[in-house]
Amino acid sequence: MRIGVDSRPLREKQTSGIPMYVRTLLKELAQIDLENEYILYSHKDFAFDLPSAKWKKRSGAKTRYGSVWMQAELPFWVKEDSIDLFWGTQHILPLMMPSRIKAVLTVHDLVHYIFPKTMKPLNLLINKMIIPPSIHRTDAVVAISNWTLSDVRKYLNPQNKIMEVVHLGVGNPFHPRNAQESKEAMKKKFGIPNDFLLTVGTFEPRKNIAGIINAFSLIASKIPHDLVVVGQHGWKNRHVVRQIELSDIRRRIHMVGYLSDEILPVMYSAADVFVFPSLYEGFGLPPLEAMACAVPVVASNVSSIPEIVGKAALLVDPHNPVEIADGILKIINNSSVRFELIGRGLHQASTFTWGGTARRMLEIFNRFRVN
Repeated sequence: MRIGVDSRPLREKQTSGIPMYVRTLLKELAQIDLENEYILYSHKDFAFDLPSAKWKKRSGAKTRYGSVWMQAELPFWVKEDSIDLFWGTQHILPLMMPSRIKAVLTVHDLVHYIFPKTMKPLNLLINKMIIPPSIHRTDAVVAISNWTLSDVRKYLNPQNKIMEVVHLGVGNPFHPRNAQESKEAMKKKFGIPNDFLLTVGTFEPRKNIAGIINAFSLIASKIPHDLVVVGQHGWKNRHVVRQIELSDIRRRIHMVGYLSDEILPVMYSAADVFVFPSLYEGFGLPPLEAMACAVPVVASNVSSIPEIVGKAALLVDPHNPVEIADGILKIINNSSVRFELIGRGLHQASTFTWGGTARRMLEIFNRFRVN
């Protein structure tokens, strides 16, 4: 079977979110799938080491914009290449591709329905226009959490026969490291003191950075910890930046930007508490990464997050800074709570593997194999 893949995310150098999902899964699939052929498509060139002669990539579109290319050019490409199955890795499909080509569509979230004001206008428009017909066109919907699948059913009323939940995995770099050595390394690299709270996520509205800053301001005088914010700059965050600039504790807030998978696990391991006050997640991988690094977690009690963290985190209302602050203090001031959460977290994170994710995806692909 010849499988085409929307590989536009591979153009991103940063290994987070959908780019990390696509790159990691393709590497895992290359290890376990020795029968199917894969053609990786993108409107512009991208870096990916093809593992064998059964793997090819195709790029070089006439169209500048990826979403336009996907609808205007890609249908002809997949027809020319005699694709049997197309995998839409990020919510949308080439709607005009031949009907004989089966399709599997991964849906990460439906933030454009639930928190539309948190999105860039162009992305919001594209999602609203193309996701609904993509759901109608696909032969299988793969959601990354039960919560996301329930959102798909609620907002899009799909009629697809195959609807599956395939969770994400925690990468190999995320494992416990020596806490003191990690603290010293982060102090040397970023000037961060030994005691700090950590949050990780793109600096955009639904990650609720404002919520954790408000919570931190409530307890800063009671604890020696600073606050470290990791994540690439996103959008609609000027008011939060201004909030930090005007804060009396601004010197105790460190914005370190995006960190690679080489540095991020060290940052996790150096933290005393990981705080994830996100307003909405299709999955929510950072809490699991923190757990895998033996860090206790305070996380939101909304969307998919309780499903993913289980009983291994303190769940709080992300709209309530007092509740977030109380969760942080409970871990800092109670060693038994801290160690119990660390133990539960290590077990919870171990149940999410990329190898397992790849095996589930391959099983879904192979349902469309024609013998």
